[in-house]
Amino acid sequence: MKALLIAGGTLRELARSRLFYNLLVFGLMFIVGSLLLASLTIGQWERVITDVGLGTIHLVGLLIGVLVGVSLIAGELDRRTLYVTLAKPVGRFEFLLGRYLGLAAALALNMGAMGLGVVLVLKATGYGVVQAFWPALFLSYVEVLLLAAVALLFGVHSSVTLSSILTFAVFTIGHLSQDLSFFGGKSSSKALRALATALHRALPNLELLNVKSFAGNALPVAPSYVAWAAGYGLAYATGALLFAGFLFARRDLR
Repeated sequence: MKALLIAGGTLRELARSRLFYNLLVFGLMFIVGSLLLASLTIGQWERVITDVGLGTIHLVGLLIGVLVGVSLIAGELDRRTLYVTLAKPVGRFEFLLGRYLGLAAALALNMGAMGLGVVLVLKATGYGVVQAFWPALFLSYVEVLLLAAVALLFGVHSSVTLSSILTFAVFTIGHLSQDLSFFGGKSSSKALRALATALHRALPNLELLNVKSFAGNALPVAPSYVAWAAGYGLAYATGALLFAGFLFARRDLR
């Protein structure tokens, strides 16, 4: 119950944030601007609008998830405002969970609003929404939730700057996970092979959550795959959040 109250407060806090609104306005402007890019192509307007729209939603969601995620704990520690909250009868994990749930709700509103913007632009140009659009949007949201949990994990024991760098590193390596495993296995160095294998197993394979190309090419996505990929992403996010709670509970805040 306390976590839900903290989540509500976090959502209200983010709703008043300039970063939240600026990124939302930027995303919507870019989505509407996809009409200009589409007009430069011969045919396939719906593909250009869908590709640009999903890419923009993913980028904006990623920026909010990471930049806000690392500051939810690390930022409060730097500003020393966390001590006031924890002086009340609120457990550390309850606080952490509440902040994460509030961020998840804010991300859902932001990415949902931009998704609706893509649909309206497609409708305005006389095109429909392909079947894979919604799975691609949903899995992008799951990926951002995963990275927000990773950002919180780094944020409980690192500075805002370092946590941001580490989270974006996880994002980059996560999308190169398959290539890392393949080329690492071809290396003649045992150390490099071991490092590539360790990174491949420890870090999330974010390409499993990337089906935007299916939407761009109007290809269907099996519901069973969406369920499996979402389960994978949410399970990893849950593990990262629990580990963050474990570290946060043992951190000396004096």
